[in-house]
Formats: sequence, structure tokens, C-alpha cells
Amino acid sequence: MKSCCITGPREIPTEKIEYVRQALHREIEQAVADGFTVFLSDMDKGTNLEFAMIVAEKKKEIPELFLEAVYPHAGRMKAKNKQVRELMSQCSGFKLISQDYNRDCQFAANRYLLESAQRVIAFSDENIKSNTAQILRMAAAKELEVHMISLSEPEESVPSH
Repeated sequence: MKSCCITGPREIPTEKIEYVRQALHREIEQAVADGFTVFLSDMDKGTNLEFAMIVAEKKKEIPELFLEAVYPHAGRMKAKNKQVRELMSQCSGFKLISQDYNRDCQFAANRYLLESAQRVIAFSDENIKSNTAQILRMAAAKELEVHMISLSEPEESVPSH
């Protein structure tokens, strides 16, 4: 089974939300066409949650798709948002990295995502200290396929290896 994960900023500028959704639809469609059936997300707000919602919708059309929620710590699983709780019920699997929050749990979740995935869909806001930047550095070290989408200015995604 081929796996794909998502990374991107938690905050999407209002004027970029539709652009992000369209890019995600395009990338997910392409991943499915390329034989990817497992999709991983840490279910955090922003691009990662948008990705999970689109994959969950796609699962209605293609039930064989597997959406895995990867939680760095149990606190993240306590969704107050009804939409997020509904989305959680549509996940095929869950991975809990740590029962309690600790300073290493996000890094461990990132490592799990990249050990599981062959493709990374990444929205870059060019913040070199962000979680996304950390994942991109780790993906480059592992020589994973990365589909980069810039949030600076709308443009087509550029696959890199």
C-alpha cells in the first residue's frame, strides 16, 4: 500500500482557503490516480484538517481509501468542534504517539508520518522554524517524494525528489 501524508501551516489566510482546497483536491486526485490508498494527517487545524476532510469525502466514493489520524498526544483527540468529531468518526485508523503532551511528541508524530509515507503533500509558508519546515527537512533526508505548494503566491504544485 502506498501512503501519503500532509503538512502545512495551521493558519490559512482567508483569501487563500479556496486556493488551498483546490490544490488539495488536485493533489489527492493525483495521489489516488498514482495508486496511493493510505492518507495520514495529524488532524491539526489548517491544511492538515482540510486534507483529512477531503480524503474523508473521497472515501465515500472509494471506500478502499484508508484515512489515518496521527495524534501527537491524547489531548489533541479531545475535539470540541462538532465538525472535527464527525471527521474523526470517518477515519479508518488512529495512531496515538503519546498519552501525555511532552516536548518530543510532535517530533515523534512527524517521524511516524514520514516513516509511513512515500509522498508528502506540503504547503509551504516559508517559515523555516515551523513544523512544516521540520517535516520538509526530514522528508529531504529520507529522499521522499514531496509535492510542494507555495502559499506565497498561487501556482501549480511542483513534485520534487
